[in-house]
Amino acid sequence: MFLKLDLANIIYFTSVIVGTITGIIIFIYSSTRNKLNIPLALSFLSLSAAIFLVLLINSGLMVHFPKLYRTGNIFGWIFVPMPFLYVQCVTQNRSLKWYDALHFIPLLIYSIDFAPVLFLENEEKIKLILDDIKDPNQFTGFNQSRFFPKGFHQFFRTAFINVYWIVQIVILVRWQKSLKRDQTKFEKDWKVWIASFMLLQFFLFFPYYLTFFWLDSSLAFTLVHSSAAILLFFSAVLLYFYPKLLYGINEVKYVSDQIPRSIESQKADKPDHYQEAKMRELGSLIIKWIDEKQVYLNHGYSIQDFARDTQVPYYQISACITRSLDSTFSDLLNKKRVEYCLELIQKGEYSNYTLEGLSHKCGFNNRNSFSSAFKKFTGITPSEYTRSLKI
Repeated sequence: MFLKLDLANIIYFTSVIVGTITGIIIFIYSSTRNKLNIPLALSFLSLSAAIFLVLLINSGLMVHFPKLYRTGNIFGWIFVPMPFLYVQCVTQNRSLKWYDALHFIPLLIYSIDFAPVLFLENEEKIKLILDDIKDPNQFTGFNQSRFFPKGFHQFFRTAFINVYWIVQIVILVRWQKSLKRDQTKFEKDWKVWIASFMLLQFFLFFPYYLTFFWLDSSLAFTLVHSSAAILLFFSAVLLYFYPKLLYGINEVKYVSDQIPRSIESQKADKPDHYQEAKMRELGSLIIKWIDEKQVYLNHGYSIQDFARDTQVPYYQISACITRSLDSTFSDLLNKKRVEYCLELIQKGEYSNYTLEGLSHKCGFNNRNSFSSAFKKFTGITPSEYTRSLKI
């Protein structure tokens, strides 16, 4: 049993090795530091497994691995929604939810349809493999379907990749429009990477459509699977050269991870200048995040909520605000709320609200906390301030 080292097999083999190693590294990283990357890890691992099976088909070695017969589409269906879920998680700053499992309904359909084939004895699978192995296109035609016509599963999967690809574009366009500001260096780097990732995804479905017009099916097979291998290899290599891409657009977490966990216990008489610089940088990013997301308008928003949203430990946020901003998280939010209130008053919008309504619009839970914070940061009460404007 030897692998024929032609150009296609070399590309497949190299991408499988690189993709698998990268997927494992990302999965370990995402499970401990950034859960937003779990779909990315599953993208690399599932695509690596699918390409490995393509390698076995293209080289004729599948006959030695009968247990894997017809499992390629399983890994393919795992991959199909993953890039979409990754883009969604990063741009919306959310982890995977239980309802994301609904994206695997097509995988369930395929598994039920091909259950009799998947559970055949090895001898029977070898016979089927030997019938198909000389023609990769016949091999990937899924002709043993019980419920659907010949070629259905190949077309169905291709169409879904196409749809998810379009939705990814929509999500990215909406995300960019929602920023309403210049993009940060982090966001620009991630956008370039994800655009490259999506460009290569295009070739996972486009060559298949050309077979309906003029492209030879065997050439389409090579183009589609070679594109998948190149997608896997190229996107993995970029992550090695730009490891901060693993943080997505979360610059706050990237900086916080460079600060030692011992920040609270370190003695003041032995300052770490690098750490202090990172603390100041993190402090600036915290204020920037608060301003851009306007979290101060959320009622009852706590430091624990901020830690969840930024994926930065709350004790680190607290220490940073205390040391680099000389404040507390509560005072920081209340100051932003008062500043927002002053903007509304200066625009003349305060006349449309009672003090109770104004306090609620600015993120305060009640009128008393509003008046107390307003006086703390301006020196006078809201009523006194509005009266002074009428003089």
